[in-house]
Amino acid sequence: MLEKVNSPQDIKELSLSELQQLAQEIRDFLIENVTQTGGHLSPNLGVVELTLALHYIFDYPKDELIWDVGHQSYVHKILTGRKDRFQTLRMKDGLSGYPSPAESSYDVIHAGHSSTSLSIAAGIAKARLLNKEEGSTVAIIGDGAFSGGLVYEALNTISHDHLPVIIVLNDNGMSISQNVGGMSRYLTKLKTSNSYLHFKRSLEKLLNKRIPIVGRRLLSAFYFFKEFFKSILMKKNFFEDMGISYYGPIDGHDLKKLISTFREVKGINKPIIIHAITTKGKGYQPSEDDPGHYHGISGISINGDNTIPLEKENPGYSAIFGETLLEIAGKDDRVFALTASMKTGTGLKAFAEKFPDRFSDVGIAEEHAVDYALGLSLKGYKPVVAIYSTFLQRSFDQLIHDVGISNAKILFCIDRAGLVPGDGETHQGVFDISYLRMIPHFTVMLPACKTEFQMMLSYSLEKLNSPIAIRYPKDEAFDFQKYPARNYPIVMGEGVLVSKGKDLILVSTGSLLKEALMVRKLLQKENIDVELFNLRFAKPISNHGINYFAENSNKAVLIIEEGVFNGGISQYLSVEIQKVNPAKRVYSIALPDEFPSIGTRDELLNDYGLSALKIKNEILSILKEGNR
Repeated sequence: MLEKVNSPQDIKELSLSELQQLAQEIRDFLIENVTQTGGHLSPNLGVVELTLALHYIFDYPKDELIWDVGHQSYVHKILTGRKDRFQTLRMKDGLSGYPSPAESSYDVIHAGHSSTSLSIAAGIAKARLLNKEEGSTVAIIGDGAFSGGLVYEALNTISHDHLPVIIVLNDNGMSISQNVGGMSRYLTKLKTSNSYLHFKRSLEKLLNKRIPIVGRRLLSAFYFFKEFFKSILMKKNFFEDMGISYYGPIDGHDLKKLISTFREVKGINKPIIIHAITTKGKGYQPSEDDPGHYHGISGISINGDNTIPLEKENPGYSAIFGETLLEIAGKDDRVFALTASMKTGTGLKAFAEKFPDRFSDVGIAEEHAVDYALGLSLKGYKPVVAIYSTFLQRSFDQLIHDVGISNAKILFCIDRAGLVPGDGETHQGVFDISYLRMIPHFTVMLPACKTEFQMMLSYSLEKLNSPIAIRYPKDEAFDFQKYPARNYPIVMGEGVLVSKGKDLILVSTGSLLKEALMVRKLLQKENIDVELFNLRFAKPISNHGINYFAENSNKAVLIIEEGVFNGGISQYLSVEIQKVNPAKRVYSIALPDEFPSIGTRDELLNDYGLSALKIKNEILSILKEGNR
């Protein structure tokens, strides 16, 4: 069946049994391909029937489908003509792991962050009304996203303006790991009464038997009639209290039920929510048993026992963070860890188990996490907020208005900072240096290796008198023989002269020290002596350091930075050095004014000139220019 499907039109004439066969073939296709390329397996196995039913009933792209987060859009991609490109999934110049309008007209908007779909759908639905356009606006959103405050801001507008948005709530009780919070508990309890269901089934049977062909007006009348009896026979729920018609909960794997429900609501000119219960990882037992681990997998093969070998966790920065914080918290009972639905990803799982009273997963609510931490700090605790760089952006107002102005004593541990492999432009952590540097009172630290990271964590929690951020990449955490970090105590604003040299000063930031050490070794073979400086801080940078860089007009300075140039370290140092010495030649390699796309970390570093070979070539070019 799947071979014949190249667009949604190819499934619209299929029988129910053919659709069920297609669903199984899609699951087999996903397991076979995603285990080779890597990607989000469990979320997509859970939405096979849901996606098939949506494309069976609605007419995309005339109707518009907005995905929340979008990591569960693989089935949508398969049905919209992209299955032949799945071997390139999440690879450089390949198929994105998220919706991408650049790939297909069926993708309304890019998506990568949670809880945005309803706001976007509200705007689209309003514009459709103003333009008198026909068609439906459908948003598919997971129950995990309902912990994000933006959802309720959007529901407020959808309700108040009576916007015809069809909300498909994909409820699997999970985001990446188990959902937390009051809304999660509410959705678990939300059930439709037996009396209402019995009445609804009886009425549908009567109409189907006596009036097999009905017009649009009669369907609308039946809809309102049904809603009237529903209000009598059962209590209203949160959504209906807001004026949003609620359907469900229904089995999100029952194609017949999904198709009939979508057919019923299509064309109704009011807000509707369809509550579909699904199983994350459906149809693949290891994934059903452990959906968190199979949420996102690396490109690996299937074991002989038909299970997927999970990626062995390397000694990455996330793991080192979790281990070190656990040790510190054992000695200091004021340390309190917070995350936003990323307990496992940030390395806090063991902390949560050992210190449950001093740990909070706030759900997908980064803004709340930051202000929650502020409240804890006001009562004498030492909050440690562990959030990915790309998601911390969502709390920008809180970072300025609440943390910055109050000079709050909070430690931000920013995971996945810099160039991030696999996920593309929505997940790149290249902006945090710029947006944190601009906020008064903030300190921003850049560990170059495993030991330095541990030193910075200890230092920050000992000296926590203002907001501090430590940023680190999604990468293995190494130590380097040529850089014994323990020999250089942390001093606020000061870096470390790693090795002297006569030809050029190479200023390394953060984990780029690995590349810088390789560069120095490569150039030594060509009798070029590079001075290597590890900056350690993005803010503050001491006047002592700036003056040191400004000395000796004949020795150029090259700054390498895994962040955007605008507002970053490179831009700041270039200006400050030349204030002291206008004749000083200052160069930089930083990211341009764009969103980095998909690639491995090594590919991305090379693309942006930050690989050892590219840095070496840039230095040779600078030295050649200086000798003219």
